[in-house]
Amino acid sequence: MLKLPSMKIKVSLLKSSGVDETGGNPAGVVLEADILTDEQKKAISREVNFSETAFVEGSDKADFQSEVFHSNRRS
Repeated sequence: MLKLPSMKIKVSLLKSSGVDETGGNPAGVVLEADILTDEQKKAISREVNFSETAFVEGSDKADFQSEVFHSNRRS
């Protein structure tokens, strides 16, 4: 079992494809995820238990980059 370091990870909720605040597909979003390993991202995705969780990181080529993890795999 993977143990995350003693840190708080803020996961925001984003609903996509909805026409109002009651609809849409929920997804988790973690900002400033540069310090997280792939294993930690997978564990967070499983814990959040949405179909997808996006991890936003810095980039040398753009303003930011993102990786999307499903509860059981990376996209």
